[in-house]
Amino acid sequence: MDALDRVVKPKMKRAKRFLEKREPKLNENIKNAMLIKGRNANATVTQVLKEVYTF
Repeated sequence: MDALDRVVKPKMKRAKRFLEKREPKLNENIKNAMLIKGRNANATVTQVLKEVYTF
């Protein structure tokens, strides 16, 4: 089910292109995460972050 099936059919080519860009992809883009330890992090979280950092 793509984005065009869920909404009213677009009347302009520009609207159709916009909806096609918003539909789900087969291969998603690579995502990044930043892991930061806060002030109240317990020992378990600190140890996990150390192990992740070594990779």
